Amino acid sequence: MGSKQFKLINFIFGILLLGAWCLTLLLIVPINPTAAKAQGTIKVIENKDKPSGSDTLVLKKKTTIGKLEQGGSAFGAIAAHGVTADGRIVVLDSIDKKIKIFDSSGKPLREFGREGQGPGEWTSPLILQMISDEEIMVSDTGNRKLVYFDLEGKLIKEVSYAKRINIAKIYDSQGQYVACEIGPEAGSIAFTVAKYDANFSQLFKIDTLLTPLPQGGAKINFFDFVYDFCVDSAGNIIYSQTKDYEIKYFTPDGQLFKIVRKKYRPQTISEKDKEEMLSMIPRTGAVNMKEMVVFPEKYPPLHSFCLDEQNRLYVRTYEKGKTPGSYLFDIFSPEGKFIARSEIPSSFVGSPLVWKGNKLYNVEKDEEGYQYIVIYDAKWERK
Repeated sequence: MGSKQFKLINFIFGILLLGAWCLTLLLIVPINPTAAKAQGTIKVIENKDKPSGSDTLVLKKKTTIGKLEQGGSAFGAIAAHGVTADGRIVVLDSIDKKIKIFDSSGKPLREFGREGQGPGEWTSPLILQMISDEEIMVSDTGNRKLVYFDLEGKLIKEVSYAKRINIAKIYDSQGQYVACEIGPEAGSIAFTVAKYDANFSQLFKIDTLLTPLPQGGAKINFFDFVYDFCVDSAGNIIYSQTKDYEIKYFTPDGQLFKIVRKKYRPQTISEKDKEEMLSMIPRTGAVNMKEMVVFPEKYPPLHSFCLDEQNRLYVRTYEKGKTPGSYLFDIFSPEGKFIARSEIPSSFVGSPLVWKGNKLYNVEKDEEGYQYIVIYDAKWERK
C-alpha cells in the first residue's frame, strides 16, 4: 500500500478533525500551567542569510531499506525510525502497526507489535524514540500510553498519559517528558508545549499556540499553529513557533538562555502548492474541510528541525532544492551560528532526519508514493 494519502493528513490537516472533537470537551478545566521563566543572561545570536562556516556537508547515497523485489515497499507508512550504534534500523510502521528491525545492510531481523488495548498492545502508534541501543519507546495516541520494549520485542513497561487530553509529540527526557498537548482552552484549540514529571503532572510550560475552533464559517490558517521542538544531549529544550525564524533554547528546568535568529528569503505559496495541499484533505461526512482553509501569501520561514549527534541543528526550510522532492536545510552549530546549507530530500511532512555514526537515515518516497529508508554517508568537507 502506498503512503501518499498520509503525507499531510497525519500531521497538519488531520489536526482540523479536532474541531468537532474539542467541542465536546469545552467543559474540561483549562490548562493552568507554570510557565518557563527567563532568568539570568539570555544570549541572542543574530545570523545573516548566508552561512559563516568554511565546511560543507556532502551526502552520498549508500543503501535503500525496504524496497521489495516484486515492487513496492516493506512499509505501509513510516511514522518514525531510529538507529543503534551498531547500525540496526528500527522502524515504526503506523499502517502495519508494527516495529520492524533491520541490520545495517538492510536485512530484516524481526518485527513485533499487536493491535489491541492490553499490555504491550496499541491502536495508534505514531511516535518512536530510542532510549538506548537496547530500549525503545512508542507513543500510542489511541490508548494514550507510552510502551517501552527491548529490541527483541519484550515489553519492559508502560506509562499512561491518560490524565492529559491528547499528546501530539513527546520525548522521554530521563524519566520526565517534554511534550505537546492538544486540547480546548478559552474557546480555542490549544497546542501547549511543556515539560511533565514521571506522573505527567506539568512542571512548566514553554509556550501555548491557540487557533479558533473550526465552526460558524471560521477559516483556519494552519501555518499559524505550526511549531517544533526537540531535546539535545544535555536535556536542553529547543523550541520555535515556525512563523518566525527564531529558535529558543531552554535549560532542562525551563530557563530561557539562548535565542537564535536568522535572516531569510520568504517563499511564495504557489497555486500548485495550494492545490496539492488541498488534495490531501479528506472529506468527513457532510463537512467539507477544504472550505475551512485559508492560505497566507508566503510560507513561514521554517518547517521543522532536528539534531545530529554533535548537537548541530538542521532546520528544514520551505525553499526547494534543485533536485525534485528536496529542500534546503539551514545548519547551525551548537552555539547557534549558521554554518552551512544543504539540499536534502524531504517529504512535506514525515519522520525527521536521523543522524548516526556519520550517516544520514532519511525517509524518502518514490513516484508511486511508496516509502523507504535511504542511508547516506555524511561527510563534512572544507570548501
